[in-house]
Amino acid sequence: MTKTLTFKNEELAAIGNFLGTLSLKNKASRGRTKLIKLISAKNDEYNEDRKGTLEPFIKKDEAGNNVEGDTPGSVVLIEEKTGEANAAINEIDNESAVIEFTEYSEKMKALYDDIADYPTEFSNQDAAAYDLLMDQLETAFENEKDGEK
Repeated sequence: MTKTLTFKNEELAAIGNFLGTLSLKNKASRGRTKLIKLISAKNDEYNEDRKGTLEPFIKKDEAGNNVEGDTPGSVVLIEEKTGEANAAINEIDNESAVIEFTEYSEKMKALYDDIADYPTEFSNQDAAAYDLLMDQLETAFENEKDGEK
């Protein structure tokens, strides 16, 4: 049976960053490392899609280069197309990113078991990322629990 986790594209970085803050040992740590790699690959795809989607809305200079914004790495959008650009980006941000982890199932189960009763309290973004991650891990492993009953 294929095991997957499903997040929104815009949630990937927060979940990956959260996982990096956890203090884990052995198999759970290895599960975290595998999951971070899988999340990172999906996040790279998302960033490429986002960049490609924005391209037609970016203001160009006389040489045809993107006009850079005030902050490093940002660009200026064509003023008349800002609403259209925001709608397109919002759509990509909310698309599902499905992460298949069947081959790492044992390591992911160890990760799930270790963080289910994690001894540290979480707040703000970490609490939200923990909740999203646990919802997905619980869904992925609940069939196994049902089979044990």
